[in-house]
Amino acid sequence: MPSHDIYRNYSSARPDFTALVWPVLAIASGGAVLLPALAGVSALPVTAALMLLACGGGASAWIVHCQHKLFDHALRQAHASSLSHHQAASAAASANGLEAVCLEAVPIWAKQIESSRSQTEQAIIALSQRFSGIYGKLEEAVHTSQQAADGMAGDAQSGALVVLAQSESKLTQVVNSLKATQLSRDEMLEQVRGLTDYTGELLSMAKEVAAIAAQTNLLALNAAIEAARAGEAGRGFAVVADAVRSLSSLSSDTGKKMSATVDIINSAITRLVEVADNTAANDQHSVSASEASIQHVLDRFHSITQQLSGSTELLQQESLGIRAEISEVLIGLQFQDRVSQILSHVRDNMEALHQHLQHGRRNPDELVQIDAQAWLASMELTYATDEQRQIHHGHSSSSAKEQEITFF
Repeated sequence: MPSHDIYRNYSSARPDFTALVWPVLAIASGGAVLLPALAGVSALPVTAALMLLACGGGASAWIVHCQHKLFDHALRQAHASSLSHHQAASAAASANGLEAVCLEAVPIWAKQIESSRSQTEQAIIALSQRFSGIYGKLEEAVHTSQQAADGMAGDAQSGALVVLAQSESKLTQVVNSLKATQLSRDEMLEQVRGLTDYTGELLSMAKEVAAIAAQTNLLALNAAIEAARAGEAGRGFAVVADAVRSLSSLSSDTGKKMSATVDIINSAITRLVEVADNTAANDQHSVSASEASIQHVLDRFHSITQQLSGSTELLQQESLGIRAEISEVLIGLQFQDRVSQILSHVRDNMEALHQHLQHGRRNPDELVQIDAQAWLASMELTYATDEQRQIHHGHSSSSAKEQEITFF
């Protein structure tokens, strides 16, 4: 601060002490004059003179102290005034710098907010579309699994359990048919076994024929001998005896052939019976094994069907749970709509502030003022969400309420 300002501040306060200086000096001077004059006088006047002189000196010292304090006060006022001028200049420079920063930075901030809002909106829309596709596929899968579960439970005519029961019935019929065939084969085998008895009888008859032929041959031989003894008279009888012997030979040959044929038939029947017995045993084993295998397969099918039914029910429950979760996700993704509105309003307010600052920069002679309350009131009129209004009034924003799915 210039020295003349300090002197001006000091001079403005100095007249207050001028009127006091002269009386004090007069009192001190009087005491100084009276003190030599009263040198030979009594102690009381001398004491009074000394007191007068002391009062004058003390008053002079007090006045000097007050003048020093006044000078210090003037110096402090001058220093404070200098600081005020410097602070005002700094504030003006800071305001100009802040205005320049706002003019340059606000458009950049607005563009960055718009870019972030646009990218987030596009990503959320794409994500929501994909989740919507997954939701549709899960709904179709749940519907299919529901139909499969109904089929497994046998609620439909073509259900797995119904088909399994029908297959079991048909396979049981096949097994019963195989058993009936085996029974018929056993009956036929018994009939074949009965033929061996008849072949035995035929063999006995062939032996009897052979014995009759032998006896007939012996009888014919005896007749020929007797005819030869009879001479000419027994010639006719000899011819008959020869014919009988020929018939006896033929009967013997026929008996032998019959016996041989019966042996062949008997051997064939015996082999047939043996083969039929082996075949029947194998068929019995095969039928038993087939029945056991079919029953095992049916049991496995039944177990697998029960497991599939349980798995289908579990899959259905899990699919319903996943579908509910995706539904909640889709509801949660709707925050983008609110965020986009909030960011759009922030961008619009920043652009409005930028335009206001640009107007002030283009018209420096005009006094451009900003009414904070009016500005905040106009901002509140543009709000579209409860979160904005709550934050505007200093309250914490509450979470969004649950709502139905609205696809973007």
